Parts: sequence; C-alpha cells; structure tokens
Amino acid sequence: MSTLFTGFERIEEARERFTGKSFLAGLYDGRPDFNLLLTPPEPPEEKTAGEAFCKQVEHFLIHEVDPQEIEREAKIPERVIQGLFKLGAFGMKIPKEYGGLGLSYTNYGRVLTLIASWSNILALTVAVPQSIGIAMPILLFGNADQKKKYLPLVAKEALSAFALTEPMTGSDAANVRTEAVLDSSGTHFLVNGEKLWCTNGPIARYLTLVARVPALRVECEGKVEWIPAPQGQRADDHVHTAFILDMATPGVLVRQRCQFEGCRGIENAHIALKNVQVPIEHVIGDIGKGLKYALTILNVGRGISIPAICLGMAKQAWQPTLDRANSRVTFQKPLAERQTQQIRIGDMAGHLFAMEALALLVWRLADQHRYDIRIEAAVAKIFCSEHTIRFIRDAQTIFGGMGYETADSKHARGEAAFGIEQLVRDAEMYRIGEGATDILRPFVVREGLSPHLDRAKRFYADGLSILEQARQAMTLMRFYLPWYLRQWRKRPLPDRREITHPQVRPAALYVERTSRRLARAIFYALLRFQASFKDEQRLQNKIESVGEDLLAMLATVLYAERQTRLDGHTSVWELAEAFSAAAKQRIEQRLREFRHHRDTTAATTGRQALKGYYPTLSEGIIRRRLEDYRRNQHMT
Repeated sequence: MSTLFTGFERIEEARERFTGKSFLAGLYDGRPDFNLLLTPPEPPEEKTAGEAFCKQVEHFLIHEVDPQEIEREAKIPERVIQGLFKLGAFGMKIPKEYGGLGLSYTNYGRVLTLIASWSNILALTVAVPQSIGIAMPILLFGNADQKKKYLPLVAKEALSAFALTEPMTGSDAANVRTEAVLDSSGTHFLVNGEKLWCTNGPIARYLTLVARVPALRVECEGKVEWIPAPQGQRADDHVHTAFILDMATPGVLVRQRCQFEGCRGIENAHIALKNVQVPIEHVIGDIGKGLKYALTILNVGRGISIPAICLGMAKQAWQPTLDRANSRVTFQKPLAERQTQQIRIGDMAGHLFAMEALALLVWRLADQHRYDIRIEAAVAKIFCSEHTIRFIRDAQTIFGGMGYETADSKHARGEAAFGIEQLVRDAEMYRIGEGATDILRPFVVREGLSPHLDRAKRFYADGLSILEQARQAMTLMRFYLPWYLRQWRKRPLPDRREITHPQVRPAALYVERTSRRLARAIFYALLRFQASFKDEQRLQNKIESVGEDLLAMLATVLYAERQTRLDGHTSVWELAEAFSAAAKQRIEQRLREFRHHRDTTAATTGRQALKGYYPTLSEGIIRRRLEDYRRNQHMT
C-alpha cells in the first residue's frame, strides 16, 4: 500500500468520515450539484465593513511598512506588529464579543490579499494566528473559559502559532511522536518531543500543540471515548490531542530560527519540549480528537489564507509586468508587440482571473457554514499556489535580466526597484506549506472517491472465501451496472439565472458532460488496476487535475456572470474565455492520457536509481552524499 494512502487511512481513524456535501465529490461521481456553488449574495453591510477595514489597512501599509526593509533585515519590525494589533488585524475572525472584528471569511480573504500585495511575509504572519494558531481551535472546539481567557489576548496583544510537524514525520501528521503523559497527580501533562517549522514560533506567546496522549478506551452510550492514562499505567493507545501551550512554560526551548530560500522575514522555529507541564485545563476539546481538529483548522489555511496570499502576490506582479512589457524595446520593437509575449500575458490574465474567482467561491462557501469544504479548500490551495508560481515566473521572463536582479541592486543605480525575483523565491513556500501539492492531490482523490474505494475495499479484503468474494462481486455489480448506465445520460442543469446565462450555460454543459466522462474513466481505471489503484499516484494526480480545472472553469464563468450583472464589467468574459480555453486543453489532454496510462518505465527507472543502479550519473564531479554535508559543516 502506498505511503500516502497508509497515512490517510490512519488519519481517517482519528476523524469523522466525510459526510458533507461537496461539489467535487459529486463531480468525480458524474453528478455535479451546481446548486452548491450558487451562494447567496454577500450582505451589503458585510462588504461595506470589509472595504472600510481594507482602507485602514492600506493606509497603514503605505505609511508604516517598508517591504524592502523586511526583506533586507529578514525581520518584521515590532512597531509593525503592534500597529497591526492596534488596527485589529490579528482578530479579524474573532467575534466582537471577544474583542475581535468579527469579519466574514470573505472579508478576511480580501484583507490578506491586500496585505500580501504589499508584503506576503507580513500577510503570512497575520494569517497564521487566525488560521492555525490557537484562535480557530478554541473558537471551534474550546470551552467557554478558554474562549473568555484567550480570544481577547490573541485578538489584541499575543501572537500564536501551530506545532504539528516534526523533524522525523514531515507531512505525515498521523505519526507525530511528541508525547503528553498525564502526571500521577492528574493536574497536568508532561510533554516531551520536538516540533519543526512552527511559523511565528520564535515570537509567539501561545502554540496550538498536537501531541499523543497514552489513553484508555472506554465506551459511553455506544460511542468510543478516550481518557488519559496516568503516568506509569498501561494505555490502550496513544491518541492525538490538542493543547494550548504557553511558550513561557519552563522546558520550552526555541532551538533555532529556521532560514529558507525565500520568505526571509518569517519567524519559523525548531522547538524542543522537555518535561513541559501543561495544565489539564489547556486541553482543547476532547482527548483523542486532536488530529481531527488539526485537519479542520487546516481548511482555513488551505481554503482562505494561502489562496489569498497567492492572489495578492500575483496581483502585485501584474501591473509592473504590463509596464515592463510596454516600455521594454528589443531589436527596435516593443516587447508588447511581440506575439509570444502577448500570448504569455493573455494566459497570465486569464489565470489571474480564475485564481480570484476560485478563491472567492471557496471563501463564500466557507461563509455559509453549511458544507464540508475540505476538498474544495485543498483544490483552491493547489490551484492558487501552483498557478501563482507559474504566473510569477512568466512575469520574471518578461522582465528578462531585470527580473533576476534584486530590488536593492536595481535601486542602487536608479532603476525601478520591483523585486520580482523575491516573489519567485517566496512563492515556492506556498506550494509546500499547509500540505504540499504532492500530498494534497492524492488526498483530494481519496476524499472524492471514498464511496467507490470503500466498496472495492470490501471486495479485496484479505481472508475472504471464494463464496464471500462472489457475494461481494454480485453486490458491486448490482450497484455499478445502473451507475454505469447513468454515466451515459445527460443530467439537466439547474433552472437558475446564473446557470442559464448564455455565456455560462455552455461551460456548465461542458462540465456536466466531462464529469460523466471522468467518472467513466475512473471506473475503467478501478477495473484495470483493481487493488493496486491506490498506488497509481500519477493517475490520481491526473484525476485531481481534471476536477480542479473543471471547478475553476465553473467558478470563473460564474464570477464573470456576477461581475457583469452587478457591476456591468462585460470585458471580464474575455478573461473567462481565455482561462476556459487553456483549461479545456489540459482537461482533454489528461483524459486522453487516461486511456494510455503508462508509468511503468519511469517508475522502474526510479526504483533502480534509488537502489544505486546508475553510478555513472555521478561521475565527473566531486561526489558527495547527503551525509557528507553534515560532516563538512562540522569541519568548518
């Protein structure tokens, strides 16, 4: 079984099954529910409040924040942090009764986009406490006393961070090793372990800490519950649990402020925990549900924070790129008149519009509080982070040599000091953070196809007799025969003005038809690969990518329809068409590849390379193994 799916199955044991409505889950099943994407209009008072706060933040950024100072010094000045606290920027989603601003997710996304357009480092610093710091877990799962005590603090004066990742586990959240053992007195837990890459960790007062608690399994009214096993007593299991950790507690040590390729101003910590006493009152929610809580709050980072920051970065690069294309003359001809660059900029424009459309759609879905958006949040994060990297690299290409030079270097000789190279370096972090693309794509497929995979799992279960296998096969046939026949029948579209719009309807028809084609292709893949489907990760990536582009296409035309109807911006249809044309090309290419899916050669070569079968590839150089770099550091 693949490592990724093993991790997801462990995660499923620690959280509730996916039961909410999801557009993408229906899309992969050949029955997309378009009504799920038709959110009610944003209340005017909400939009007014968001726009008013954006103006305050904009004034503060222009007059108080020097982005190049942050890049140069690799540090956000304390006066900037305090100024943002004074504005209320660290309490945007905290309810007013606890000292916050009580903004919607949509307004929170707008503000982060604005901040990221000035300094993505500052936006990330503002986002972390409100997406994965202690505010969200306490809001969603904390008790009344915790809300009353901590929410006003993090809204007005105290930064917070998130401690999940560890040096030895990386993205495998289900396998954290940090342990929290209940002391024999029963008043506190003793925590030991290490946490890595805790953004805001060096300057945070509080952490959301996820650790494993030795616990006893009990049943209460038919439900499984966990109670911590006191130190020295046996435990049935070690279960994930969430805690509030005060960084001033003895035994907490920030070992290192990590340094990265980009994002130079972020404060990111490697933290050691040695016999740290955490009061029992600092447990968030229930023992054993820490991983579920972590996955839930990560939806905020994936669906709102990361897309907003990526969108702000891309928008920051847009106008300077147009200015450069219009002003740069090569071989007596303006760059803007060259067809290759016109095509590049047209593609950038369409994808920038699509990023904004998809981000806003997910923000509005989050504001409804009616659906489980974990799949849509993951897709928004993938789409916006991947296309922002491509967008910014295209911008760098248009800048040419100026795009490779630092802003300070250009400034020294009087050139326009736009730091596109910094954006290129910084953007890569958003592909990795909050779940790397290669982790999230199989996650999306596993969640979207969970009903099919669960049915197949019963058929392929170990130890089944021939008779039981025959019974399972008949059960599958009774389900899949009518299911398969339905995939050839057109489903009616909703009779809603947004969908019946003459420029939306063709896109919706394409999505509906392609959804059924995709469902059939998935069915063929399940038949072909059977139990080994779980290991076909490249095929899973293609499935996710088709769903991703179909969702983005629909979001884009719906966004264009709304802008036309509400604001009279008819030119946005050109942007929607530009993106849709590119998305269709990708979709059709991937669907063709489904029929000829062959990754055995590359996979075999990779396995052989990992075993050292190609030593000549390291010839002609001073050969060093990874471990040699550790030894060289000690020597110097």
